[in-house]
Amino acid sequence: MNIITRKEIESLFETLNPKLDLSNIITVDDVELSKALTYFLFLKQCPQDILTNSSFTYEIVLYSQYYWFIYFKNHYFLQYGYDAGMDQQAFLLIENLTNELGEEVDWELLEKVQNQ
Repeated sequence: MNIITRKEIESLFETLNPKLDLSNIITVDDVELSKALTYFLFLKQCPQDILTNSSFTYEIVLYSQYYWFIYFKNHYFLQYGYDAGMDQQAFLLIENLTNELGEEVDWELLEKVQNQ
């Protein structure tokens, strides 16, 4: 399973110029963390636009949402400390994956992402 890369997201973001809803997000001073959170929000809020304007499948978008959120969460924890709400959000993303993909969920990939 592929994950949408930083370069691919930035290209799509530039092409689509989405208006993301940033009203319920935390603010971080770290540029890298902020970018990772923006990538996640873009994947979460604009899946149909991504599917329409790229060759990515819905599965790839879902796994990429998880990847970029976990990337953000893990780096946030290292820099700012633990936040239980972020762990809860990660579980909700897994729940969404299982609801959308059923028995087709790639549990090995999710574990690999979590442990990165």
